[in-house]
Amino acid sequence: MEENFLKKKNVEEDDKKKRGLLFIIGKRIKNGRLLFLLIAFLLTLVGLSASTYAWFTSNFTVSVQEIDVNVSSGSGIQISTNATDWKSLITLTDITTNKYSTAVNQVPASASQMNPVSTVKAAFPEATTKSQGLKMFRGSITNSVVDGTMYLDSVQLTDSNEGNNDYIAFDLFIKLDFSAAKQVYLTSGTGIIAGNPNTHIEYAGRMGFVVQGNAPSSTSASGLQDLKGATNVLIYEPNYDVHTANGIQNANNNYAYAVNGVTLTETGNANPTVYYGVKAAFAYDDSDESTGVPLGSTDSNKFAAVTPDITTAAGNTTRTAFLTLQPGVTKVRVYMWIEGQDVDCENNASGGQVQFNLGFTVDE
Repeated sequence: MEENFLKKKNVEEDDKKKRGLLFIIGKRIKNGRLLFLLIAFLLTLVGLSASTYAWFTSNFTVSVQEIDVNVSSGSGIQISTNATDWKSLITLTDITTNKYSTAVNQVPASASQMNPVSTVKAAFPEATTKSQGLKMFRGSITNSVVDGTMYLDSVQLTDSNEGNNDYIAFDLFIKLDFSAAKQVYLTSGTGIIAGNPNTHIEYAGRMGFVVQGNAPSSTSASGLQDLKGATNVLIYEPNYDVHTANGIQNANNNYAYAVNGVTLTETGNANPTVYYGVKAAFAYDDSDESTGVPLGSTDSNKFAAVTPDITTAAGNTTRTAFLTLQPGVTKVRVYMWIEGQDVDCENNASGGQVQFNLGFTVDE
């Protein structure tokens, strides 16, 4: 009888291990159409195992098998990753290796993992030695054994060339050879789309831009690299008008503020769904749950409501205003991530693929 009990126990332990295994799924990258000024980043991010609770869990990760980044420019525009080598086409190699010596450009390595993170529309000078950037926070969920409440931990991350695969960040220099400012638009191909399999994790994707400043083209390379004023911060939310059924349930169960009297639907939502980004680090103490931060909290010391500066609907086919590009050289720090506080960033979204496409066009 004792032998049967041990066999049953071993089987249960094996089952637990199997449920925790992460299986890396291959990706497929498709190049989009290049316009007058087009910066296209094609990144395939693969969600892995289903986990026990919503977003910031130890088992909910996004795996990157390969990354192909292409930065292309048209007449009158030159692009660089180091403010020295000006080109019409920039590749992943330029972003990761052909950068200026003190640049901190992080792109997840092959077969690495990305975790959902959260941020608000605020830049801070400590992002790198040469650039201000977004404050990114990675969290984890603890489920209360008392009443099942989900409590959130938050740890602030630091942009790094080595060992940081939670999100994507890099510096980009854009030289405008015109004599006057030009309006920059996001191209119709810009957005985040699903790969195969499709779990709609793309609904939780975000892109961010921290404009560091502008200087005349005659400025030295070191002078351009030193731009870090954070003159403008933009957050872009693609697919704002769609949700999954599980995301809607997640909003109702854990994020009452996101619903706030509005009936969310799977398609055709008129406005972006409210979410509160994490803006501070905080820890959960299971010895005193009264001090814990439950999922769905709007504590102003720890969270802030985020209103995206740019939104596009799913399947967008029109160009969207981005910013005005001044003559000379503009330095921009670019971020791409999966927003953990988005209602669609929940367990059922794991196991899928997404592709980030970012394109800019400047009209004469």
